[in-house]
Amino acid sequence: MRPFSLLITSFAALATASRSADPSAVLYAELFSTAADCSGTTGIYAFLYGGGECQNLAIPSTGSARIRYNEQPDTLTLTGWTGSDCTGGEVPVGTTIGLCIPLNGTAVASWSY
Repeated sequence: MRPFSLLITSFAALATASRSADPSAVLYAELFSTAADCSGTTGIYAFLYGGGECQNLAIPSTGSARIRYNEQPDTLTLTGWTGSDCTGGEVPVGTTIGLCIPLNGTAVASWSY
């Protein structure tokens, strides 16, 4: 390998190695628009902590929600809201990882932690 090519390859490796790690997910939940038992393979939306405290993700009354990861279960609780911008009635999902919560006939317009 030529010295110049070796130098370029070394700089590329150094640049790749010095990147910072991705931030933690903190809270991640799956929102199922087509299944009340969290079994759907389509119509699945992600609620991510990084998307902001209130997220307008409409899920029909036949849907469900499941927390997949919660780094701070003592302080972060997933809640659905019947109105946009986290207004209206509350639909508590909680903090338990892996527990499927059916919406039981209540359409959810937005979600918060």
